[in-house]
Amino acid sequence: MAERRSLEDLVAVRIVRIAEVIARLAIRTIEKRFGLRNTDLRLMNLLDGKQGVTVNEIARRARIDKAWVSRSLRELEACGLVARRTHRPDSRVRVVSLSPKGRALLARVRPLAAAHERRLLAGLNESSFKSQLERLLTNADAMLERE
Repeated sequence: MAERRSLEDLVAVRIVRIAEVIARLAIRTIEKRFGLRNTDLRLMNLLDGKQGVTVNEIARRARIDKAWVSRSLRELEACGLVARRTHRPDSRVRVVSLSPKGRALLARVRPLAAAHERRLLAGLNESSFKSQLERLLTNADAMLERE
């Protein structure tokens, strides 16, 4: 007979718990200090260094529903953090990029986020751990595609 284990023992349950704690910490620091929600920061980080990305591509890369991405981008645009423009080869397509104000805000957030990561990864081999996280994400994506 198979050994009965608590769900608390499962990696997925532990990852969700960690994600919840990290999200709460982000609210206490990033959101209160800079006015950015976790999703806003994810979208801005995805746009960092890019010349222009379509909403479809942002949604795909961020693994966030396109409608949610569109709403979030409208709010970021209203705050002057992102800009939309027509894509030159196809005038029907609009692309999004960080505005100078958005780049400046990310530059202010980056040191705080890096400090939090150093504390979070204390005692771990960062390179190995990040490699394992990428493998977990690849495995999870594969599972999602099979469902």
